[in-house]
Amino acid sequence: MGLLEDKALVEAALFVSGRPLSVKELSRALGIRSLDYLEKLIELIAAEYAERKSAVEVVRVLGDKYVMQIKQEYSQRVIQLMPRPDLRTGELKTLALIAYLQPIEQSKVVKLRGSQAYEHIRKLREMGLIYAEPYERTKVLGTTPKFAELYGFPENDPMLIKEAFKRVVHAEYSDLVDRIEGRETKEPESEVETSERQ
Repeated sequence: MGLLEDKALVEAALFVSGRPLSVKELSRALGIRSLDYLEKLIELIAAEYAERKSAVEVVRVLGDKYVMQIKQEYSQRVIQLMPRPDLRTGELKTLALIAYLQPIEQSKVVKLRGSQAYEHIRKLREMGLIYAEPYERTKVLGTTPKFAELYGFPENDPMLIKEAFKRVVHAEYSDLVDRIEGRETKEPESEVETSERQ
């Protein structure tokens, strides 16, 4: 393919992913081997959006990843039109916990929420609401720019999100607060069974 086709393909990948992508991820997914070439394509796309003063921007985040997102000054004005994710109660609890404690190790989330948290985390990642970065023998989890947009935050600022979710977690999920603060009264097995039913 030529330059224009490659650029369009990268733009399409950034658009549909809804989450930050590394150059290596793009390379594997699109079959474009040169990482330098891919980075130049991304820079071209970002420059084109900036030049035409679009409401959409392509920015570098999380060190070496790129994301296509709505500019902050527009996201707040259209937030009510964005589709809300269809999440079950258990998935919402897991998401609230990650937002509140981020960055948090996946193993700690599973310890607090039970083994069903693995499935919750998989779904939340697929939806682009959280990221999972490898860390030692587990992964570190946190929220993404898509999460910030969907839930009305001006940016994906962990401190801002943690403060907001502190109120949510304490008000709605007192059982999680008890577990986080070590006020466990039940046997671990029964807690897992209880959380798996949620």
